[in-house]
Amino acid sequence: MNIIKSFWKFIQKIQSFVGTFLFLIILIIFSSFILGQIFSGSSSDQDVKDKTALVIDIKGSIVEQEAFSSDPYEQLLTGDIGSDTRLRDITKAIELAAEDDNIEALVLNFDKFAGAYPSKLHFIGKEIDKFKESGKKVISYGSIYDQSAYLLASFSDEIYMHPQGSILLYGYGSYQNYFLGFLEKIKAEVQLFRVGKYKSAMEPFIRADMSDEAKEANLELYNDLWDQYIRQIAKARSIDETVIRDGIENADQLLVKLGGDLGRLALENSLVDGLKTRAEWVNYMQSITSAGKDGNGYNQIRFKNYLASKFDAGDLEKRNNSIAIVYATGAIMDGDMPQGTVGGDTLSKLLRSARLDDDVKAVVLRVDSPGGSAFASEIIRQEVLLLKEAGKPVIASMASVAASGGYWISANADEIWASPTTITGSIGIFGAIPNLEGTLAAIGITTDGVGTTSLISAGLNKPLPQKLKTIIQSNIENGYQRFLEIVAEGRNMTTDQVNEIAQGRVWTGSKAQKIGLVDQLGNIDQAIQAAAKMAGLTDYNVVHWEDEVPFEMQIIAKLFNNDGQSRNMAQSLAQRPEKILMNKIIDKLSLFSIMNDPQHAYVLCVNCMGNISPDF
Repeated sequence: MNIIKSFWKFIQKIQSFVGTFLFLIILIIFSSFILGQIFSGSSSDQDVKDKTALVIDIKGSIVEQEAFSSDPYEQLLTGDIGSDTRLRDITKAIELAAEDDNIEALVLNFDKFAGAYPSKLHFIGKEIDKFKESGKKVISYGSIYDQSAYLLASFSDEIYMHPQGSILLYGYGSYQNYFLGFLEKIKAEVQLFRVGKYKSAMEPFIRADMSDEAKEANLELYNDLWDQYIRQIAKARSIDETVIRDGIENADQLLVKLGGDLGRLALENSLVDGLKTRAEWVNYMQSITSAGKDGNGYNQIRFKNYLASKFDAGDLEKRNNSIAIVYATGAIMDGDMPQGTVGGDTLSKLLRSARLDDDVKAVVLRVDSPGGSAFASEIIRQEVLLLKEAGKPVIASMASVAASGGYWISANADEIWASPTTITGSIGIFGAIPNLEGTLAAIGITTDGVGTTSLISAGLNKPLPQKLKTIIQSNIENGYQRFLEIVAEGRNMTTDQVNEIAQGRVWTGSKAQKIGLVDQLGNIDQAIQAAAKMAGLTDYNVVHWEDEVPFEMQIIAKLFNNDGQSRNMAQSLAQRPEKILMNKIIDKLSLFSIMNDPQHAYVLCVNCMGNISPDF
């Protein structure tokens, strides 16, 4: 009944949004879609024929949760819907396929893959290794493999590439724009308050270059990630690590000798097992599976369709002896926020509901966040403490990034699990408030007024009063001390010990374990097992404890899937050359849009958001 009510509310919204005529057209399309879903949903596992290849066609980035805007219609118009792929959908499909006699092989397709952090790729890789234990082949085929794609492809038994394709391996690093000169030209400034030698979050707004401390910390982080990348490729392809490194460093000379043929370069360096045109690839797959419908292509099923064929409504029910997985995905902001952003109030409500639900026996807090508001982080941490007081174990499972506020909310968990390539730490704090007085004056706008005390501020239109600056800096320093105490309490360390490894410095999961910031190295499955053991459970259910996505968002996401043209058009328009520079500036400045902490105090790892790109 609730679904029907939600459906009609959605219909009414659409009607008022687009008008009667367009409404009728959409209703016809929508009805056809629903009927199609009903009939397709009624099909059984027999949809998967014998000798079928399961195709893992990853679209967009790999994420813990799909992000939804608070305004679904705006998301529809911008084409920013269904643009990413959930990690748990990929791993679930691989897990099911390993036991499915109709699945003959696993195929990795990267045509629409936009990249992912290493931790997610290694997690999927472990699932692929389990799949191979069934005796079935795993094969990759692509035209161009970037670093993310090739890392995942390396877990395959065989890697093939189009003869005109290439493999792009270039290492890890980051360069970013620095805005001091620009701000000086427009007579603006960022008033910065911070604690932490390595807390370089706002450097781009107060410097013209990267500080020596930031270079030191970033290079160590990148080297650790790159070492683990090379190690995986070398092991999977049976190539000496030195050979791989030398091949990358000397790629220019090797390529000249091969007449610029990138395909041959990959083949001769054993990065691929063969070069195949698309027709040759189809013929090869037909020999492993069988021909597709009417003899076209090969017998295959995409993993999302495969999951749909295995769908069981009972999986959605919250059941007895449950371990709740609660997601903290995205920047942490104060208040209620839509999925894809961590709202302090939103996540607190979810943790509270898990605490008050008698069926939930333990919680896994899955953190994939660079942090954000210190106040919101503390609100969330308090709920973690209340869960523990209620006798429900809390395991923090760090995904790709759990830094600054992401570490703050994890620090008091009973155990912290991370992958070796998780980016974590960044224990530091800052505050930043722009001053646009000079900019406004340059265009003839001035600001003046009076106040009853010396603490009255003109907001962004004038520099902060000195006394107010002192108050903010004192609060930031107090926040840093509080952060140290929180970590010390959770990690059984002294504040001095924490301070030695804090200072805003970022670590990989493997390094974090060695210095005591992480208890165990492992993925979310191992974290779930640890939670079950701590709760004394041998028979339990795993429940994804999330806010229900609004019905209209579910429908729009279905209708506007990744194969639609609208999103591609929007993305192509955004890439016009004249917009690229402005987009970069706007993207960097948009950082201020997530800064809504009531005390202007932020535990945020900006490097983890932008400079360390998910396009690894």
